[in-house]
This record gives sequence, C-alpha cells and structure tokens, in this order.
Amino acid sequence: MNTLQGIKIIDLTRLLPGPLATHLLAQMGAEVIKIESPKRMDYARASGQQVDGASILFHQLNHNKTLKILDYNSEEGKTELLELIKNADALIEQFRPGAMDAWGLGYETIKKINPKIVYVSVTGYGQQGNYKNEAGHDFNYLAYSGMMSLLKDESGKPIVPDTQLADIGGAYMAVMAMQSALLQRFRTGQGSFVDVALCDAVTPFLAVPYGLHSGGLDYRQFNIINGKTAVNYSPYECADGKWLSVAAMEIKFWNNICEVIGKEEWKRKDPMQLFVHIFPKKEVEDFFKTKTRDEWVSIFKGHDVCIAPILEIEELENHAYHKGKKTFEEFQTSEGTTLKTIALPFK
Repeated sequence: MNTLQGIKIIDLTRLLPGPLATHLLAQMGAEVIKIESPKRMDYARASGQQVDGASILFHQLNHNKTLKILDYNSEEGKTELLELIKNADALIEQFRPGAMDAWGLGYETIKKINPKIVYVSVTGYGQQGNYKNEAGHDFNYLAYSGMMSLLKDESGKPIVPDTQLADIGGAYMAVMAMQSALLQRFRTGQGSFVDVALCDAVTPFLAVPYGLHSGGLDYRQFNIINGKTAVNYSPYECADGKWLSVAAMEIKFWNNICEVIGKEEWKRKDPMQLFVHIFPKKEVEDFFKTKTRDEWVSIFKGHDVCIAPILEIEELENHAYHKGKKTFEEFQTSEGTTLKTIALPFK
C-alpha cells in the first residue's frame, strides 16, 4: 500500500508503541528513518530469539525502515540528525517529557529549522500535569485508565493480559494523530506538536461500561459483553479442552443456536432472560463439553449464530481465515533471512 508515499518520518522511538506506529506508517508507504543512539539502543533488539543480530520482534517492527545509529548527543551526530529533520514531514519520539529539550531536539527548537514539521511525542501520561514524569508500563496505564477494573476473574482479582493493550492502542492513536496533523499541515501549511499519552489511548475501550455507568446502571451487572453476565456472550470449553466463543448478543442469534443444536427449550424472547442468575449456565457449559471445538465449528458453519473458535497463536498462520486474509506476510532481514510479520490490518 502506498497511500503515504512521499511522506518522510524520523523515528526516535523504542520498544513497542512508537516502533509499531511507524511500522504501520511504513506499511502504508511512508519512508521511515529509525534513529538509535549508541547510548540508548532499542531494547526490543534483545527481546526474544536472536536472528541476524537482533530479536525477531525487532525485525518484525523495523524491517521496513532505514536504520541509522547516530550519537545525537555529540555535535557531529546532532548536526547530521538535524539535517535529516530539515527535510522530514514528521518526527516521532518516545522519551520522557523534557528529554528531547535537554538534548536540544525539542519541538520549539525543531520548528525553527522546519516550521512544517509534525512532531509527535508518545509518553505514558502526556506532557502536562502532575503525572507526566511518573515511570510506567502497560499494566500501570491499564490501571489508571480504568481498564483493569474490567479485567478480573470470578473472585474479583485483576487479570494481567498477555499482551500490551495500552502500548498497542497508543500506537494506533499515534498513527491517527500524526495523520490528522499531516492533513492539517497540507491544508494550512503549518506544522504542529502532538501529545499522545498511552494511558489516554486506553479510555475509548471503556465506551460501553462507561456509557452504562453514566446512565446510572451497574456495568458489572448489565454489561452483557464481559463474558460472565449472560450465557449468550461467553466462552465455552469443549471436549478437547479447546474453547469456543459464543457472542450471540441479539436474541435471534441465541435462538438460532438453540435450533441448530436441538435445544428448543433454551430459546427466549427477551435477552434479559439469558442472564446467568436466571438461566442455568451449567447446562450450557456441560453441553458444549460433549464435542470438540472443531466439531462444534463444523456444526455451526453456515448458520447465523455469532460463534467462532478461540484460536491459539500456534494455529493462526494455518487457519483458513488468516490464509484468506493474508494476515501474515514474509519479509527479509538485511542479511537475507526470511521471517514473517503481521500485515497491514486494512486493505
């Protein structure tokens, strides 16, 4: 995809949020120049199995960028970096507030040499306020944002997700923010400074529970999409220990399920009658354990039921859905090793 062809981006980010954002931008055709100081190399280089001098994760996030190691704390390195910035459309950095200013690379300095630059700063808690200098990682951002209040087991203990929701949500927010600022620049000729806080990037995920709360309802009781409140929106274990996702939110989908499996007595007219304190969920759990996950998938295939297999990561590349969508694509490292990465998630 070349929708951003001709856009040049200077990337001073590390780890996941910024590198993922610029990876997506490069997949859209932007020219991304990733700058690493020899004093602060990208920690992702050491994250996991090493191939051709860096981790597979590092290659996946950065293979489509121009990589430069540049000591921008030295006069020579800083001069070289500033020359690159002069001709860039955008810059994205991921250091704590004040760090770029201390190195003579803050927005006020950069806009003097490139007034049209779109300068994106990605931090945990933003550039302003009493929390701006607090250290943090994904788990902390989920905690402050309220997201962790939704991720709890049956006993109420918070469940730390196996992936970084704030970092990845922040990456998408950074892409959106940069693109909107570039559109403004094309319209007005003016650059801008964009402040992206990873903690704030999570709050849109609270749309439904916050909406319920704002209306005076207890989201714990009335949020049917939490997998615990209602039998028609829940994971179910199958005979082989694998899992099925049932997301029959509308009553018609639940009743279609009942018809397919021959359980007419489970049909209801009102979705409120499917809440677990009313409906015997144990019967549903026991029933789904009578067949394997893939047997259930085969039974429901072609029916309007909102059911899908919960795929393990090991299954993804060979599953028909992902093969058809070309979810994963091959690339080569600079030394010629062929690896796979996640393709651009829109066509």
